[in-house]
Amino acid sequence: MSRWRDEAFARFPELEDRFLLCEEGGTELSPHDVWEVLWEAFSEAHKVPRNDGMIRRVYEYCHWCLDQPVEEDLARYVTDCFFEMIPTLPEAVEDMPRWWSRSDVVATREIFSYLVGEEGFARILARFDRPPDPPMN
Repeated sequence: MSRWRDEAFARFPELEDRFLLCEEGGTELSPHDVWEVLWEAFSEAHKVPRNDGMIRRVYEYCHWCLDQPVEEDLARYVTDCFFEMIPTLPEAVEDMPRWWSRSDVVATREIFSYLVGEEGFARILARFDRPPDPPMN
């Protein structure tokens, strides 16, 4: 078993059924599959009432993946299946100042503007000009 797979199952036991659905038909769960499931859970977690626990755990798994050896290529999945998607979810953009620093967002401009362009990136930066929302749960 892959460490990333074991780590995903350990961090997200409530998503085990969704992960296993990806393996139906004999295909092996891939990092891409995991991030598709996590993106769905992350999106759901931003609905009212916001699930800060799930949002935090997705970000923590993201950081865990980024700390893994380069040969795992997990950073590419984090970038392509998660970071690039955040600007497409207005609720996640509103919530970014609680999880990101403005300087980190600016440093990853190319990634965050990939799907939303410069106008979308400007909306992200504008959110950093207001105070972050308090945690909900």
